[in-house]
Amino acid sequence: MPISPPDLVQDPDIFRLIIESAPNSMIMSDERGLIVLVNAQTERLFGYSRQELIGQPVEILLPESIRARHIGYRESFMTSPQTRSMGVGRDLFGMRKDGSLVAIDIGLNPIKTGARTLILAAVVDISERREMQRKLAQSETLAAVGAMATVMAHEIRNPLGSIVMAAKSLIAQDLTPVEMKIVSDVLTKESQRLNRTLQDFLQYTRPRELKREISDVNRTVTEIVTTLKQDPAQAHDVNFRVCTDQNLGPFPHDADQLRQVLWNLILNAIQAIQGRGRITISTQADAQQAHITVVDSGPGLDASSIRKIFDPFFTTKKTGTGLGLAIARRIVSAHDGVIVADNAPGEGARFRVTLPRPPSPP
Repeated sequence: MPISPPDLVQDPDIFRLIIESAPNSMIMSDERGLIVLVNAQTERLFGYSRQELIGQPVEILLPESIRARHIGYRESFMTSPQTRSMGVGRDLFGMRKDGSLVAIDIGLNPIKTGARTLILAAVVDISERREMQRKLAQSETLAAVGAMATVMAHEIRNPLGSIVMAAKSLIAQDLTPVEMKIVSDVLTKESQRLNRTLQDFLQYTRPRELKREISDVNRTVTEIVTTLKQDPAQAHDVNFRVCTDQNLGPFPHDADQLRQVLWNLILNAIQAIQGRGRITISTQADAQQAHITVVDSGPGLDASSIRKIFDPFFTTKKTGTGLGLAIARRIVSAHDGVIVADNAPGEGARFRVTLPRPPSPP
C-alpha cells in the first residue's frame, strides 16, 4: 500500500526541519510583515539570534533609508501575492545587527495556510559575487585604459615625430624654397592629424549632451555632399548619388552631432573606395522612424570586421584611432537610435542609421 506524503502545512516539525536545513537564509513573515520563523543561516547572515527576530517587522533587516518605502512595497505585494524575485534590476542590500550592509538577492514565495497567507523569503548573500564582478569590471577597465594608451601613444608619436623633424629643419635655415614648402606642408598636415586624434579622444571620453532641435536630415545630407564635391582632394573621382525621401520632414535631434556621424560614414566610404567609385546616401521615413543609409562600391567588410566595426580602437585603416565609429554609435544610441553595418548586395559596405521621430501631424 503506497504511503501518502506528509502534509507539510499540517506537520510543522517537518516544515521547520526543511526550513532549518536550507543552505540560504529563510525568513517567514505574516500578513502584517512580522517575522514568524527564521533559520540558522539567517542568524549567521544578519548577526541576530532568532529570539531577537521573531515578532519583529521584516524591515529590521533592511537599511534604514528604505524601510518606510518597503512597507508600501510589502503591502502592495500582499494584495496579489505570487512567487517572484524582489527588486529585479536593482541592487539590494540587507542590514546586519552591527549596522553593516550585505548585498543580497531575495525570492518571495506566498504560502497559504487556511485563511492565512504567509510569505517565505529566500535570501542569498551575493557579496562574494558582487566583489568578483567589481574586480572583473576593474580589470576590464584597466585593459581598456591600456589599449587606449597604446593606441593614443602610437597615434600621437607619429605626427609628433614628423613635427619635431620639420621644426629642426626650419631651425637649420638652409632650406631651398621647394624644401621650405614641403616642410611647411608637413607641419600643417601633421598638426591637423594630431589635433583630430586629440579631438576624437576627448569626445569619446567626454561625450557632449544632446541638444535636440527641429532640424532637416535631408538638408544635412545635401549640404555634406555639396561640400565634399567642392573638395577635389577628397572626392575628385567619386560619383555621389543622393536619394532623399521627401516624406521625411524635420524632427527633433542634435543636428551638429548627427552631422558628425554622417561626415564620418561618408568619409569612411570615400576611403573604402580609395577616392574612386560610387557612394549612395539615402534617407527614408516610416511611421515613427527616420533611416539614413550610406552605401559604397568598395570591397565591403569581412565577417570579423562587421562584428567589431563599432568597437573602440578597432580600425581597418593603416592610420586612425578607431574611435570614429565608436563615437558615431554613442551619438546614435544617445538619440535612442541604432546604427548597423553590413554589405549591400552587389555593392560594398552599408551603414544604416535609424532614429526615432514623432509621427507627422495629420
